[in-house]
Amino acid sequence: MRNVRRRRTPTWILILPYLSLAAALPGCGPRNRPGSGEVSRHTELANAYAAFEQRQYDQAMAGADRVLSEDSVGPGSAEALYLKGRIEEQKAKDAGNTSQARDHLREARAIYQRALAIKPAQPLEAYLRAGLANASYFLEDYATAAREWAAAYPQINDADAKAWVLYRAGLSEQRQGRFAEADRHFATVQQLFPGSEQARRAATHQGAAGFYVQVGTFATNANADNTAGMLKAQGYTAVKATDPSGRQSIAVGPVPTYQQAKSLRDRLVAQYPGAMIVP
Repeated sequence: MRNVRRRRTPTWILILPYLSLAAALPGCGPRNRPGSGEVSRHTELANAYAAFEQRQYDQAMAGADRVLSEDSVGPGSAEALYLKGRIEEQKAKDAGNTSQARDHLREARAIYQRALAIKPAQPLEAYLRAGLANASYFLEDYATAAREWAAAYPQINDADAKAWVLYRAGLSEQRQGRFAEADRHFATVQQLFPGSEQARRAATHQGAAGFYVQVGTFATNANADNTAGMLKAQGYTAVKATDPSGRQSIAVGPVPTYQQAKSLRDRLVAQYPGAMIVP
């Protein structure tokens, strides 16, 4: 196990950059100049986006639905669907780690797929694919996430967004046990976006060849060794590592697949409530 160099990022933090970056997406309905006969739809969609930014999700959803009720595949429809997908993702974030959150994510994924079937222009298509990838990632459909992030990447112009997409594509490859492919993504993030938060995170994931379940971090060697001894007595392989602050972490592993790591974590979490999978 490599030295642990980070604290675990709360899962839902990873969704936030897409919400904020998407709000500034060029080409979305509220920011397009409407043509003849489109003023009403444009105004409705602009108001819906404004409501979303104010966290008035029911109002935003109702506005998007009114646009779609007028024309489900015409001008503004893909932007309206994109907004609906973002609302569902935000509701999933607010719901935390619950079955309700997964329901919202499944709805977001279906909405993004419906919008992509309309064949919207770029860059909206790329952001829809990024949204589909994001929802798929948190639904643990890592193959879809990797594919859609790879498709979105060339069409996104914002450098910060591109770095997030590339980094998350690497995470998706890693979760599938495709460690060499993941490392290529992580290396590219560090090469193209040096000094960024994405590059920092990529460096902490690069080089993995298996998964561990970290059960705790300790200020003293004695406490770390005591925990390692208890794990070994239960038949687990315990590994100790040191983080940059000098604290000792204890993990169990490695195991070759993410699914095996989840099973291992589920066995350990009752005894160690903070148990988490790394990388």
